[in-house]
Amino acid sequence: MKDVLMVTALLAALAFGTLARGAQPGPQVLSAPEEATQPTLLLGRNFADGMIVTFELKPARSMWLQMDNPPKWRERTVRKGEIYHLDVRPVDPKSKVVISYSDVRFNAVNRTNGKKVSGTLHPMWDGSGLHYAANSPLAGDGAYELIVSVGMPTFGRAPQYKDLWVNPVTTKFHFKLANGRAMEVSGLRGAGSEVGGIAHTAATMIIGWTR
Repeated sequence: MKDVLMVTALLAALAFGTLARGAQPGPQVLSAPEEATQPTLLLGRNFADGMIVTFELKPARSMWLQMDNPPKWRERTVRKGEIYHLDVRPVDPKSKVVISYSDVRFNAVNRTNGKKVSGTLHPMWDGSGLHYAANSPLAGDGAYELIVSVGMPTFGRAPQYKDLWVNPVTTKFHFKLANGRAMEVSGLRGAGSEVGGIAHTAATMIIGWTR
């Protein structure tokens, strides 16, 4: 029994290590469909090259942006056909702060109908804090593969952090929509600090058994 538990703990620790190195979780079928236009629908949370990238859907909403040339602050209202507000948060797992000064983009393909959609996510601030967002109709019902790319942040760094995020980070999310509801999401959407907790627990169990 002890050997079985040790193997289980080792596998959990190895799984965490793989995710921390940027492995992409596969689709997770929801036990019950969830409304895609509810206030916040978490579609995934991925570990990628030293950051945690969270992807959520919200109902399309107006945004106060700098627009036109020369740039002027004005309201960008929801345009015809826009249904969703894509919300992406690249987070530093150590400080738990959203990474600013990045160029964040998305490219999505609906594997069911072959349609593609892409765009730039604007840095935004609301009651939930800093995030990157854009309104989009997406491309109808179907199974999606959506890639988020986070460019190298342009802020300065302390010398000991000079090697953080020096290259663009890309991560992939899977989700499926049907009749305005989410049927599948990325498999790691419930993970965050929990995954670190699993690894810590596994390591503690291994240390205890080897004494």
